[in-house]
Amino acid sequence: MLRKNNSEDGIVLIVVLIVIAILTTLVVDLMYFTQVDAQISSNFKEDVQAEYIARSGVNVMAGTMKNNSLEELENIVSTYSGTEPNSKGYWSINVPNFPVGLGVVSLKIVDERSKINLNALVNQNSNMVDKQVREELIELFELLDISSTKYERFIASLINWTDTNIEGSVNDQEVGGANGDFYRSLDKPYYIKDGPLDSLEEIKLIDGMYSDLFNIIKDYVTIYPTGKQINFSTAPKIVILAALRGATISAVEGQGDFEVVEINPDIADKIADEIIAERENNAIIARTDILKIVRDVDPTLRINSGLSGVSLTSGKSDTFTVRAVGMLGEDNPTTKIVEAALRKDFRSNNGGVNIISWKEN
Repeated sequence: MLRKNNSEDGIVLIVVLIVIAILTTLVVDLMYFTQVDAQISSNFKEDVQAEYIARSGVNVMAGTMKNNSLEELENIVSTYSGTEPNSKGYWSINVPNFPVGLGVVSLKIVDERSKINLNALVNQNSNMVDKQVREELIELFELLDISSTKYERFIASLINWTDTNIEGSVNDQEVGGANGDFYRSLDKPYYIKDGPLDSLEEIKLIDGMYSDLFNIIKDYVTIYPTGKQINFSTAPKIVILAALRGATISAVEGQGDFEVVEINPDIADKIADEIIAERENNAIIARTDILKIVRDVDPTLRINSGLSGVSLTSGKSDTFTVRAVGMLGEDNPTTKIVEAALRKDFRSNNGGVNIISWKEN
């Protein structure tokens, strides 16, 4: 009888030890998951803080844009030359590590009117191709040493991508470009847009555009301004040269008494250099300033009418993109990025600024 009790006591002891082991495991797991939850909460809090720091950077630039002409902020404007040909004069505002609350924000602002507007290639009301914009794109591709076989296919496909099915006009009007049937016949088919571009990255969907080509042209083209006029106060030399070529022809066939003008490449180069040199003394280059420079370089050059179509009258832009990087912490900072496009309303008495695109990473 005594032996039986000892046996039962041993079994109870084993059960107790097992229960203690299970409870210990549960307690350890509970402590671990509590720590994980606390870390997740902390990380989420830091993510939110970094996000609002980045957002505040965009708001700061919107306020600055409302009350100032950004072209005139010489103390924070940086110009640099890249490796591409004719890149002198690329304009941006860079503000590194501006303190906001417990963190910092870095800002980069680029004038979208310093670029060629792809959405201006086809007039969305008439469905007609703007020949000045097409000439600008041809000149841009040529200056970037891109073969005509590549850019001709892309430009034609871009026209078909952005033209629309308007009554009385032709849709997919460029026979040399990809049309709706082409995209539907792909292994992974999709529909042609038949409307304006919503993002610059969208052109990667257009036949004739490849990743390497996109990387070459992305800093010189845009989708944002409401018109095609280029801001000569901020445009890089390569875009100025493209605009000068666009100024040699009329936007549409039979426009008034416009006469096609030939412009010598050396003359165009000298005009562009003079415009960039003038910017060192005057931040704002209005159309009247451009015309004076043209007359000084070559009094016989008749591109006044064409320049009215491709150049911004005031030399003060209305459309900028802002890239704000919010950072919280030092050793391993939490980072959030906001990319926004802002448009200033010059028609408004108080100069309101509208957000026209917003992307968070």
